[in-house]
Amino acid sequence: MKFSEIIDRLYKGEMFRRYSSPAWAGKFIVKQIPQTVPAEVVPRMTSLPDHAKAFIGTMGDGSISYHDQVLLVEANDYCPKPHATYYIPTWEDIFADDWLVC
Repeated sequence: MKFSEIIDRLYKGEMFRRYSSPAWAGKFIVKQIPQTVPAEVVPRMTSLPDHAKAFIGTMGDGSISYHDQVLLVEANDYCPKPHATYYIPTWEDIFADDWLVC
């Protein structure tokens, strides 16, 4: 499957990986579900530094929204505990035809 074919399916919650690239062993991508974190929750977030939380509290209604993020999730011999980071496709990923549903 080509990368262009998976974009709409990421919106539907499907997960994908490349199968012929050794660099993709134990990895997959998924689109995060857009969320708004309410102002009263932002100060308790453990994923933001205190200074950022304080600054966000001075903006708008103090909430924070995130959207349009694709995560690369990895769990393999090098990283036995699953972790996630942002994913930006490379040109190789974009033109590859070895994508498959997880």
